Amino acid sequence: ADFLLCFSLGATKDMGKMLGGDEEKDPDAAKKEEERQEALRQQEEERKAKYAKMEAEREVMRQGIRDKVG
Repeated sequence: ADFLLCFSLGATKDMGKMLGGDEEKDPDAAKKEEERQEALRQQEEERKAKYAKMEAEREVMRQGIRDKVG
């Protein structure tokens, strides 16, 4: 059941370790994980900026409609 759950969630090699599988020794694992976390933070910031810009454009459009109708 754990395999199917992880597989459906897009399991990675690292997830097997979390479930108690064999852990590979990687001397740079902490550095790689830190870089991965930083990349995820950067992607999240870019995504938020993109959606904030889109929402601002929508609000300008909404205000234009309000001015015409109101």
